[in-house]
Amino acid sequence: MLILNSVIILVPALFALFIHNYICHGKVTPVRKLFFFVLYGIVIGVLLYGSAWLQGIRGIDILQKTLSYKITVTIFSCVLSFCLVFVVCLVVEPDITMQKLKRYLLRFGTDVQKYFEYAIRSARADLRSEVANAYLDWLWWLIEPFCMMLIYALIFGVVFKASEPYFPVFIFSGLAMWSFFSRGMNVSVSIVRNNKGIICNIYLPKFILYFARMLVNGFKMLVSFGIVVVMMVVFHVPISWNVLYIVPIMAVFFLFTFGLGSILMHFGVYVNDLSYIVGILLSMLMYFTGTFYAVGKRIPAPFGALLEQFNPIAYCIASMRNAVLYCEPPQMELLLMWALVSLVLSALGVYTVYRNENAYVKVI
Repeated sequence: MLILNSVIILVPALFALFIHNYICHGKVTPVRKLFFFVLYGIVIGVLLYGSAWLQGIRGIDILQKTLSYKITVTIFSCVLSFCLVFVVCLVVEPDITMQKLKRYLLRFGTDVQKYFEYAIRSARADLRSEVANAYLDWLWWLIEPFCMMLIYALIFGVVFKASEPYFPVFIFSGLAMWSFFSRGMNVSVSIVRNNKGIICNIYLPKFILYFARMLVNGFKMLVSFGIVVVMMVVFHVPISWNVLYIVPIMAVFFLFTFGLGSILMHFGVYVNDLSYIVGILLSMLMYFTGTFYAVGKRIPAPFGALLEQFNPIAYCIASMRNAVLYCEPPQMELLLMWALVSLVLSALGVYTVYRNENAYVKVI
């Protein structure tokens, strides 16, 4: 019991130490690593058992809870430690100060405002070039996702006997969101190298390149959701005011994709093989996000519910479907948690790119 009790604290503490060392670019000495490991373990333990005590759980009785509860506590502690690291770094690390953080945020805001028109024009040019030599022109933006929906609906609806209310709409809405995420991850790892001509000749914030591609993918997702609206009318899907929750859900989804993609963009400059690794991971992850089925229903308890709650992509897809198809609001505490994680992840991505962008030209 004591060993299991330690794992619930030690795993998040190790995760926090890894993130801390990453933020400091691997410059944390062994002595400081030990200090921070103990510090994170104590803080996480206090927060964990403090919250358990408020729920009426005394001492180490937390381990007498169900497996689902134990896994939930461990994952939640990792999420908590991910956000906690940034507070600790601002307090104790001399190279990471509020002044520098403020400067990076102001620079980010200025760059977004300055280069936003460039991102729009770049996205528009990419969209035009994709269909420039096609006979059906922009109609492919409608035909391609619709055909993919028919294929997956046939495979999972007929072959694997999957059945959900409004199944074609269920499939298509999930596929639209997954396509946006997977395209963003695939393009992020190679976008700096693919734009070598621009980067080597003029200064351009590197995240603007990725943001422009996200606009391209976002437009395609918007077209797909236009088809979803038509399908909702055809299949008589009821609509309520809960459909408005799609706005904060998509905002969190977009922000998480930007943050994770920015970090992959940085590592993609140095590791050419990363594109293959990301492709394999995306192929595996696609079947754990509920793109073609309801994760909470199809995967045995408690793992289905945990996967749906603590996989941000699965959570956003499930929450979007609940709001659009089943008139149900999202779990606000989870939405707020993933919003916070997405903000921290985006800040980490922008910080990483700003700190290393001068070296990208030398590498590529």
